[in-house]
Amino acid sequence: MNAINSDINLSRRKFLQGAAAGAVTAVAAPVAEATPFGPREPRQLPPKAVGMLYDSTLCVGCKACVSACKQANGMPVEQPAHLAAWGEGAWDMAEDISGQTLNVIRVYQDGNMEQKDREQDGYAFVKRHCLHCVDPSCISVCPVSAMQKDPETGIVSHNPESQS
Repeated sequence: MNAINSDINLSRRKFLQGAAAGAVTAVAAPVAEATPFGPREPRQLPPKAVGMLYDSTLCVGCKACVSACKQANGMPVEQPAHLAAWGEGAWDMAEDISGQTLNVIRVYQDGNMEQKDREQDGYAFVKRHCLHCVDPSCISVCPVSAMQKDPETGIVSHNPESQS
């Protein structure tokens, strides 16, 4: 007997008997009928819901709106690691939405970028920001309850003090 079979003394016949018994049990067991969920009730907008208009055809990609938003909300300048050596004089270069940046402007391009807002060989500046969803999943999945939604305006906000 080799080292592999020394701990298990199982013949082929015993294995096949056990496998057959397991298969019969699995087939004969009552199967619970799955009840499909129907569509859930639609959520209603808050009574004083607010919105923001962004016209991408007018955007030139200067990112002044990103800086103005940060300044209005008292948020710090955000710099990627590769620009940190430049010091405080470097331009605010947020790369994505985060706890320090509520919106970003991204350029989307195709081909050689000949003309703005053209589908082929064009480019467009697109604002990415919190959508203040009617039923925001970010609130339910936040492990420290740092995300809140104002019941009156529907504004989703981040409370960094909840992360401690």
